[in-house]
Amino acid sequence: MRPYVLLDDQKTGETRYFTQPIDIITAYNYGDLSAAFEKIENYQRSGYYLAGFLSYELGYALEPSLRPLLTTQDKPLIQLGVFKTPPKAPPANSLYRAKPVSVHLEPQWSLSDYLNRYKKVQNYIEAGDVYQINLTFPLLGQTRNSAKTLYASFRRSQPGRYGGIVRLGGDDIISFSPELFFEKHGSNMRMRPMKGTRPRLSNILADKALRAEMQNEPKSKAENLMIVDLLRNDLSRLCAPGSVKVPELFAVETYPTVHQMISEVTGTLKENLSWLEIFKGLFPCGSITGAPKIRAIEIIHELETHNRSAYCGAIGYIAPNGNACFNVAIRTLQLNEGQLRYDVGSGVVLDSDGEDEYQECLLKAEIFKPKSRAVFETFRWEPENGYIRKDQHINRLLKAASQFKIPLTETQIQSCLLDKIPRGSTTQRIRLSLARSGKLEMSSSPLKPLGKVPLRICLSQYCLEPSRQITEHKVEMRDFYDGERSRLQALEKIDEVIFMSHDHIIMEGSFTTVYIEENGQLLTPKLKGILPGILRQDLVNSEKVTETEISLERFLKADKIFIGNSLRGLLPAILISKKRL
Repeated sequence: MRPYVLLDDQKTGETRYFTQPIDIITAYNYGDLSAAFEKIENYQRSGYYLAGFLSYELGYALEPSLRPLLTTQDKPLIQLGVFKTPPKAPPANSLYRAKPVSVHLEPQWSLSDYLNRYKKVQNYIEAGDVYQINLTFPLLGQTRNSAKTLYASFRRSQPGRYGGIVRLGGDDIISFSPELFFEKHGSNMRMRPMKGTRPRLSNILADKALRAEMQNEPKSKAENLMIVDLLRNDLSRLCAPGSVKVPELFAVETYPTVHQMISEVTGTLKENLSWLEIFKGLFPCGSITGAPKIRAIEIIHELETHNRSAYCGAIGYIAPNGNACFNVAIRTLQLNEGQLRYDVGSGVVLDSDGEDEYQECLLKAEIFKPKSRAVFETFRWEPENGYIRKDQHINRLLKAASQFKIPLTETQIQSCLLDKIPRGSTTQRIRLSLARSGKLEMSSSPLKPLGKVPLRICLSQYCLEPSRQITEHKVEMRDFYDGERSRLQALEKIDEVIFMSHDHIIMEGSFTTVYIEENGQLLTPKLKGILPGILRQDLVNSEKVTETEISLERFLKADKIFIGNSLRGLLPAILISKKRL
């Protein structure tokens, strides 16, 4: 394992990539903390960078009244790498060459599990113990993907300013956090608590109205104000008298699946504060505990029954000059030997609704579900025969519309195809796109030949782990397929690239279905995570092709190879290399 820390600000484009640590500061219990913070001070003053994470449970150790809650830890309370050289840019394309990844995460609390704890929270609020509790629970899953692959695949669907990866041994921490814990420049301190969430709407005008409404919505404002007051109190203990301000209150930021309410608290730090004093005064961030903080943490410990670990802790860096930036580690995956954990939570107040809060929690895991753009079908149109396999294409488009809950009727499709029948004497490529709003758009262009047959194909070095929801239909989310084909076309002058699964089972091409011939029999991969091609279905229905599992070994030994789709037909192909390129 090569340890590194990647910190990624998608808004400014600034990326910090720390590699080759000379030391890794790790603390597992209260007894380790004094030495750990002494090392942090000494390394920083000696001109070193420190980067990594602090776990939520560190808060128990920093507060004397909470230390009895600190049990034996198998995860570090602190894990910070020490780096001699300034951060550099990450390897070219490592953040941007995303391949399709599906992550299925299973909630570890059912609705009834959640409501049982929610009722106890309400009892504590009614009794006056607390005003708000941030109640969280984990979702678990599995993956064969690396931390970098997961981060690259999902960073676009969760564009935040405080994302990144911590890989310093043990769990890999993969964060897509949009929330700043604190940013320190000299003696200036800035915090941006995020509290108040509303799901986005598919209708653009309604979504804008919801955003405006949220800024005046009592529940979101009450949640946010409680945390702002808490952070003002925390910061005031560390700052010069009268310097703590709230320059921004109840702002709303928009993300792909949610609107979030955010405020800003600033202050001027007292002189000569140590890092231990700073973290003791602020950690963990009040936005992920509740108010008042210490009692909220005690109740959370009683109800959640699991350690949060890196989740709700902080990820960031300290520079040699004492400047620093740490996130609140929400929207954060924890990966260990293929086992994934992702925690979600929400702020429960007196007038909350339990079922709504549970749904809000699940909403925060939506970033791992593939989001469809426009659904489309590509028809072949011939001057003599018109639209080829028109009914099959229409049926697949209707099925996709139903799957994604897009309003569409067969009459609409037929009308669009009839109104815009191509004119001319050449075969046309017809593209019919269906937006999520239900709007149909049609375009046409002359069908250009692919290349000389047999077509040149190769095997991709990337394995597919696609979502059935996306691969059952044609959607405009095939950037990875197109990008991989373009990459290999530049290297090897190929016509098509073939993808396999992690188990070395042949799946599909970037725009074609794969076929092989064995002893005079035509075979094609089973429909398992691949697009159900129209040509393929025609050949299967007419018993000209048999569906079967095609291993890489079987593929390499095939008598003949073909690729095809409804637009191009069945075309012979030749594999230019047995190696994955």
